[in-house]
Amino acid sequence: MSLMFMLFALLGAVVVLGGGSYALRSVLAHMEARVALAEPEPPPRPEPDPHVGGYVPVQGDPGALPAELRDRVRNLIALGRTEDAVRVVRARLGGDEAGALRVVRRLGGEERPALES
Repeated sequence: MSLMFMLFALLGAVVVLGGGSYALRSVLAHMEARVALAEPEPPPRPEPDPHVGGYVPVQGDPGALPAELRDRVRNLIALGRTEDAVRVVRARLGGDEAGALRVVRRLGGEERPALES
């Protein structure tokens, strides 16, 4: 008798779960149809930050110049062509004239010989 009771209980549980699943699917389908009509289009997503997590290298000195350009600027300073040196540095750094002038002044104050061959 106990085995028969367990079989009926199992069959009852399967029927209840099946009916609940059917009811849930019909409710969700009805809600989906209502939401699909009323939901506006989402706004475009912003561009992700290229440095999210992980290793981010330290930004170098914005006034740092390559060795060739540094020598060229020092040579122009030694020849008395400071304005040309400022133009060259400004073109390389892509910044303002005041920043280029600071770089030229810093390079002009170095104790290195100019016009090396």
